[in-house]
Amino acid sequence: MKMRKNLPLSLSDNLFVADLVPFVSLIYDTDFNAPKFLKELKNNTMARFHQVIGWSFAMSIAIYGAITAFGFLSFGAASNGLILNNYSSADSLMSLARIAVTISIIASYPLIFVGCRDGLFDLFKIPQDKRTNDVQNKMTFGILAIVTVMASRLTDLGLVASVGGATFGTALVFVYPVVMFLKQQKKRTRETIPAALIGVMGVAMGAIGTFLSLSGADI
Repeated sequence: MKMRKNLPLSLSDNLFVADLVPFVSLIYDTDFNAPKFLKELKNNTMARFHQVIGWSFAMSIAIYGAITAFGFLSFGAASNGLILNNYSSADSLMSLARIAVTISIIASYPLIFVGCRDGLFDLFKIPQDKRTNDVQNKMTFGILAIVTVMASRLTDLGLVASVGGATFGTALVFVYPVVMFLKQQKKRTRETIPAALIGVMGVAMGAIGTFLSLSGADI
């Protein structure tokens, strides 16, 4: 990965971290489904739920880390946002990988979509008794139409992942938990200031990551 020209190494390293954090934050982007997973888990004690979380994150980190390392070691700065695009269409093994990615997207899309739709209902303060099948269907088609149009225009998956991680990912990891923690506090404690600093850091990292992603920073 190329460093920015005419920048000290330390500053370039800091910019690299600011650009990397949004990608790493994407791993938390399904946190809004956590209550559903807990509710539907068999024998849903917190101890078992923590085991599910631990194993899930550990496996995800290992798999994504290995793919990222091998992809970058193979293509370096020429790595595409979707690393499979770097491989020949005649490569049968990569063709199977593309099929696997397609299946993964089809299977995981509903989980993320339902969270998005329910979040919009909550955002617009639509009560549960008003969320009829007709209303849910209209909301579903509306969101799908917007997402489909955006997907047809955006072709750089690296940019999508980076901006998404910088906005939603860092917010879920650093900002929303802090806001909820501070909201439920009745008086200031020794955790108040560190928590607030974490929230400010999250906002700053998200803003920097978004700026670097949209500006096409060559790091």
